[in-house]
Amino acid sequence: MSPIAGNTRFRKHQIGKQTALLTAVPATRVLPYRGPIEIQPNREFPEVDTGSLDPTMAPFSGAKEITSNWTGKVAYDDTPYIFAAAGKGGEVASGATAKTWVFDYASLVADDFEYLTDEWGDDTHASDGLRGVGGVIDSYTFGFDETLAAVDLDAQLVYADAQMAQARTPGLSVDSEPNWVYGADFEFFLDTTAGGIGGSKWVDAIHTWSVNWQNNLDRKRFANGSNTRFKLAGYGRGERTIEIAIQVAKTADSMAEAATLDDDPVPLRFLEGRFISPEIITGSTPYSLTSQAAARLMSRADGEIGGNSTITLTYRVVYDTTLGFAIRNTIVNTLAAL
Repeated sequence: MSPIAGNTRFRKHQIGKQTALLTAVPATRVLPYRGPIEIQPNREFPEVDTGSLDPTMAPFSGAKEITSNWTGKVAYDDTPYIFAAAGKGGEVASGATAKTWVFDYASLVADDFEYLTDEWGDDTHASDGLRGVGGVIDSYTFGFDETLAAVDLDAQLVYADAQMAQARTPGLSVDSEPNWVYGADFEFFLDTTAGGIGGSKWVDAIHTWSVNWQNNLDRKRFANGSNTRFKLAGYGRGERTIEIAIQVAKTADSMAEAATLDDDPVPLRFLEGRFISPEIITGSTPYSLTSQAAARLMSRADGEIGGNSTITLTYRVVYDTTLGFAIRNTIVNTLAAL
């Protein structure tokens, strides 16, 4: 008996970096995330009278929507794909063995996105594979829970176009021994001046940490003839909303900070989160991920973990002229290029 076609264990996302929005490229890396590419043609039946209780005419197509929801754990060598597709393309790594990526997102001008080709499918990909073209991340959540395990990613992607019945680029396999970004390797710093960012560490306080990033993209379509029918011509930047949430134990630092919610205006804070792995790349340089941001406290929520009370502090990231940016992500890994 032949195996049933369409085994879900054969699914995978293979990614390539594009240079033009609607020009697909061969994939170069497998990203270990789950979530199919979904195509919604938005077909409608004409609202007309045809002498029948049921439709008698074929539907017409509307603006096509192509999306995917990636979920999974985060490894250091995969993070540049996330930060590029969500915020800023064109970044290149520096360094010989240990590669440093800096994503310094502009607030006063619009950075270019990094467009991705996404080859997705199972064992039937040669005849039923989907290829997402011009993929970017519209929103994502990135963080860890109280177990301090590897960081979770939940990302919503949108594509400019999709191609059906596409075979995957052969010969690519997932990294079998990735260097995970662990919550157990995280440190949190909160300071009151831009020059002091990264100076004041909260000790024995952080239970969970997460970043929720919303691009609020505007999908652009233009009538340029049938060869571009329903394909996106670009992405308009919406108001970017980035929130950082930390669930903390009740310490002198956390309770004093929670009390500032009543201040008017709520004070400007400078936040830094650092993941520093015990895994060394070369010499004394470890894998690492550092996120810096200017932010203002927006809410406080009381909760519990085990037998102890907690406070969840949620900050909204803002642009600061002294710091020179709203948020910056710096990764040290071994990925040479996207």
